[in-house]
Amino acid sequence: MKSKKSKKADFIPYRDSVLTWLLRENLGGNSKTAMIAAISPADINYDETLSTLRYADRAKQIVCKAVINEDANAKLIRELKEEIQKLRELLKAEGIEVHEGTEISRNNKDSERIRTVSTSLAEEAVDQLQASEKLIAELNETWEEKLKRTEAIRVQREAVFAEMGVAVKEDGDTVGVFSPKKTPHLVNLNEDPSMSECLIYYIKDGITRVGSSEANLPQDVQLFGSHIKPEHCIFENREGQITLVPCSGATTYVNGREILEPVVLKTGSRVILGKNHVFRFTQPDAARERKEKNSSATENENNVDWNFAQIELLEKQGIDLKAEMEKRLLKMEEDFRKEKETADQLFEEQRKSYEARIDALQKQVEEQSMTMSMYSSYTPEDFNNEDDIFVNPLFDAECNWAEREYELAAMAWRKWKHHQFTSLRDDLWGNAIFLKEANAISVELKKKVQFQFTLLTDTLYSPLPPDLRPIIDYDQDEDCAIARTIVAVEVQDTKNGATHYWSLDKLRQRLELMRLVYNEEVDTPSPLSVEDAVPLLRCLTQCPPAPSRFSLTTLLPSRLVPHFATIPPHTPA
Repeated sequence: MKSKKSKKADFIPYRDSVLTWLLRENLGGNSKTAMIAAISPADINYDETLSTLRYADRAKQIVCKAVINEDANAKLIRELKEEIQKLRELLKAEGIEVHEGTEISRNNKDSERIRTVSTSLAEEAVDQLQASEKLIAELNETWEEKLKRTEAIRVQREAVFAEMGVAVKEDGDTVGVFSPKKTPHLVNLNEDPSMSECLIYYIKDGITRVGSSEANLPQDVQLFGSHIKPEHCIFENREGQITLVPCSGATTYVNGREILEPVVLKTGSRVILGKNHVFRFTQPDAARERKEKNSSATENENNVDWNFAQIELLEKQGIDLKAEMEKRLLKMEEDFRKEKETADQLFEEQRKSYEARIDALQKQVEEQSMTMSMYSSYTPEDFNNEDDIFVNPLFDAECNWAEREYELAAMAWRKWKHHQFTSLRDDLWGNAIFLKEANAISVELKKKVQFQFTLLTDTLYSPLPPDLRPIIDYDQDEDCAIARTIVAVEVQDTKNGATHYWSLDKLRQRLELMRLVYNEEVDTPSPLSVEDAVPLLRCLTQCPPAPSRFSLTTLLPSRLVPHFATIPPHTPA
């Protein structure tokens, strides 16, 4: 650790060394430098000698540009003086004598020769000479003269800002909208409080014109709007007294009253030009005197805003704002009531239309169901009867089918016959009410048993138990490998952690027993004993356990028509 600290302490600052400062001009390339390459005649120093000669050869190709160390201003002055001297020599060669102070006099002897020379070159040279001398004068200007010139520029800038309605604070740096201490002015009032008192319009001594940009005469205050005339009004400032003179046809209000003749303004007056431009007139001297006499009046003046000016305008014009608002509110309520009645009537018509369509579709479904039931009730022997409704000329013709077509037709018939007896939707709709009743009885009796629909598929690897298989009379030549899906009831005994599966017929049978137990429970309000609860537990949970390898999809009966998932039948390869 000590050795490391000593190495850090022994750091040599090459950049800040005395030698570096002495050679800073040479190292910076600002002066010419001579280099001596030392070589050795010994063969053992062959590599070093060759490297030195190569470096010397490259060093000869370096171009060194010497730079004179001088101040930038001094350099600029020197260049300008040289340029002035060249211009004077050029003018002297043309016969134009130039003295100090840029006074130019012509030599009478060479006047005829000077007239023949192009005047453009002489004028250009004179302009360059004057510009150069002006630049030299600015560079040689003292700080006092620069300060005076800057002060004059500041005064000119404040005057321009005053014309634009923008004020500059006394420090000279802060630029913004400030309330002047002596000059009468107008302050804007806006419906948005954050936009109020953001603009100040000065009323200068004499006449201040207010209008739009379309006026023939330049307007001191330019406003924009549909109700602003090109020459709207005039503010006359005569010895501190401000008079507002409206122009012909211009809409102008003072303190809520429309004026047609000149009016003398007082501090705090509300001035409305057109329909949208609202201002508050302020005269600083009068405001201070008023504040000294009555402080409450000053507070009321500060509370004047856009809403105050609008309410004052409506009151002075004979418009009851409250009554007008109530009238508008009643009109809006009437419009809303009419729209609501129209919407209700339209909704009722749509409801009746949808109900009629639903009834028509329901009748159509019932007719189709009756037709399918009638077709399914016939046997093959019924088709041999001559009086059968299906025996008609359309069936008399002999069917000339190939063997492959017969096989496809037989397969389609078997699949149709298989699926016509397994309508899962009808089973779910028809037994949903029984499932809800069973769950309700279980909750009422505080038995931790839940019932829900599930789909069980009879496959080669997970066959259904005999009590859950559907009773269907299949043909002997039917493909028995077709998977069958049935609707079953999953019974979850959360108390014992057991799960059982019932058929829909078994659900209805057990539901009868559950109703008996529930009726007995209602008739006897005393709590059930263990012996009384045996029939309910037996009807709820006693059933043969189902194998756990069944493929199923759980369906929660959250509605009268529960959602169900259809498991596609398994077709063997």
